[in-house]
Amino acid sequence: MLLPPPGHGAAIRAYIRRDTGAGSTAHLNRFPAQPFCTVTWFLSGTVHDGVSADAPALDAIVVGGPFTRPARTFSAGRIHAFTVVFFPDAFARLSGLAPASLADRLLPARDVLPAAWHAFLDDIAAAGDDGHRVARMSAFLAASGETAPTSQFNWLRRLREAAGFDRLCERQVERRIQQATGQSLRALRRAERLELALLDAREAAAHGTLHWATLAGASGYSDQPHLGRECRKLAGTAPAELVDRQARDESYWLFRCWR
Repeated sequence: MLLPPPGHGAAIRAYIRRDTGAGSTAHLNRFPAQPFCTVTWFLSGTVHDGVSADAPALDAIVVGGPFTRPARTFSAGRIHAFTVVFFPDAFARLSGLAPASLADRLLPARDVLPAAWHAFLDDIAAAGDDGHRVARMSAFLAASGETAPTSQFNWLRRLREAAGFDRLCERQVERRIQQATGQSLRALRRAERLELALLDAREAAAHGTLHWATLAGASGYSDQPHLGRECRKLAGTAPAELVDRQARDESYWLFRCWR
């Protein structure tokens, strides 16, 4: 996983590079519920939209919307992929697509993105390496006027400011956020809270200081069972099992690399 350069912070949460290498065995890929939109280039290999090779094969370039539930795909063997993780409001501005129309789906990019994107999609696929892909994304964002030097870590605050929380009533702000992202502010906060809690849990586990009840309280949950329920709903696995599996189960690779 690569954090974006400063000029990408208002549009992009992360870049994800994945090459499983020669001789890779088939395996699941597990993803949590998340509020972001993605574009993924499968540069080599085949990925299926399901839990086995019997599921439909995904296109070579796919668009993913926000996911309201955990998701799984199946890698048939070696996979080399490059993913751009967009903040949903920025993706809506860049693509003209409503994030809600993409929710819980992985769709062929050429079927849903406007024609102005098609040459760019080919340009990224043809780039010599992932460093060049990030550079070409920089040029694309610059041409689109999406290069504000903003940190990606205060996205929800920026979103509320853009929605006019300081001058509009709460209902109007909620409506604008729903339109911009396809999800309610409450859902966005839940996803952010769990993301931060799991990052803290991974760090504490690495130092031998993980105490779930303490972490739950510090993360804003009412108690440890509350954290457990939210984790199972949004990540598909109990918190302790998730932290354990990140280290030894290849299907949890995204959880392991996320930062």
